[in-house]
Amino acid sequence: MNIVLKQTFCAIIIYIMFSTTMLVAQTTYQPDGLVKKVVTGIQIDLSSVTMKDNDGNTLEASTAFPMMQSGKYTMETYVDEQDLIKEIVLRPNPDGKVVTTYIQDSENNSGNESDLKKELEDIRLKDQTLRMISGCVSNTFENFPNKEGYINYFRQLMVQEDRKNQERVMQIIDENGWIGISQVGFLANNALFLVIQHASVEILEKYFPLLKESVDKGESQPADMALMDDRIRMYRKQRQLYGSQTTTIDGKTYVWPIEDPANVDERRKSVQLPPLADYLKLAGLSYPQDELPAELF
Repeated sequence: MNIVLKQTFCAIIIYIMFSTTMLVAQTTYQPDGLVKKVVTGIQIDLSSVTMKDNDGNTLEASTAFPMMQSGKYTMETYVDEQDLIKEIVLRPNPDGKVVTTYIQDSENNSGNESDLKKELEDIRLKDQTLRMISGCVSNTFENFPNKEGYINYFRQLMVQEDRKNQERVMQIIDENGWIGISQVGFLANNALFLVIQHASVEILEKYFPLLKESVDKGESQPADMALMDDRIRMYRKQRQLYGSQTTTIDGKTYVWPIEDPANVDERRKSVQLPPLADYLKLAGLSYPQDELPAELF
């Protein structure tokens, strides 16, 4: 789960990245008339969403967001008949081993690991903050005389911040390897993936083997590896394996073509991703689709 920002000029948004390695908690409260549905990688307008705890008590944002980021709760989303998300329920994680694997107190780490944990969590915050704001930048400056100027400046800020984050994260990885969850916790480990994922294809290819090795050791999320693999394939004009990547051409969004689509859900399951149809439906997409312009390949 990622950083959430309140802005007076736009709806509250939250970018939810479910760690499907977490076990489903035994439930108490069940929303009336709503259906539970897995959500991943989707921006949600929280102006119409209610946050509740395991007993059905409504949570204020100031309480809910720290709970979501703590790693000690699983998050269940509930939709109505129109497939619109109406409630998010935070359930206590029932397996202590999962919590201690993903969340570590700094006092249990060596001094160096504790410092890296904090630094990487700060980098993750910086990486995600601008991306959360980006969803409402266009509407914010809609009526400004120089709308494009403001938007372009914001994009420049993102590029500059990404470059700084990438330089530091690459230095950390070069010196320490792909630091695992057991060393610095889930958030700091996830920061490595998020920052590298926004880099050039050459950087992705350089560090992908280290991420894969970390996943094989159980020290990083399989879903992170799958998303990076797909992005490399897309950048190299190859078909992706897991269906995580999309591209927009002339205002139309396409799912990047998938290798052996008949077996994509089996591959997604193997890396703890939900079925492709469920994932795409939340973004208003489907697959198969109209083919991408041939010149892209």
